[in-house]
Amino acid sequence: APDFGDEAVPDRRVSGNMPIELARVLIDEFALTGDVLELACGSGSFTRELVRHARTVTAVDGSPRMLERNRREVDDSTVSYVNADIFDWQPERRYDAVFFGFWLSHVRPVTFDQFWTLVRSCLRPGGRVAFVDEDDRGTVNDDIHLVGSVPAAPRTLRDGRRFDVVKMYWDPTELQDRLSSLGWQVAVRRVGETFLYGAGT
Repeated sequence: APDFGDEAVPDRRVSGNMPIELARVLIDEFALTGDVLELACGSGSFTRELVRHARTVTAVDGSPRMLERNRREVDDSTVSYVNADIFDWQPERRYDAVFFGFWLSHVRPVTFDQFWTLVRSCLRPGGRVAFVDEDDRGTVNDDIHLVGSVPAAPRTLRDGRRFDVVKMYWDPTELQDRLSSLGWQVAVRRVGETFLYGAGT
């Protein structure tokens, strides 16, 4: 958690971090209201933008240390934190909107449909979903290789340890079509130099 987003750790050719200004513009465009669920909330870069609009935010992450960092950096009483493995977690309530930033690219192909079933179960009737991530233009920034049949990229921590992380670089049109086949009406488009933004119902 302390190393996440650290530009000084040279594990990529180009940073994959979204500029704060762009993140703010996209959250404003989503124009969310009511109770919002943020999956894989991470360090809080999007949480702090969500709380500007939402009545409440429920922030879920699998890392207790990341949740501690988020709580410290966002420091907002409207945010409730849940430490859980997203693939083992079930919502106790429904939400007006679900958001996730830079998470979908870490969902393995074999669990893609399962993840979107979870998202559906989290939404109230008429609820909306939005997400941001890197798109297929970002492949030039990473050293993608297969672990079994899963695309992965190396990540290095400050202490020198290296790990492989699942990394799916989606083409926006292909992602939109895939979601449509699952019953979603989500428009996905390219934003910035290497990012995508999706929003819909």
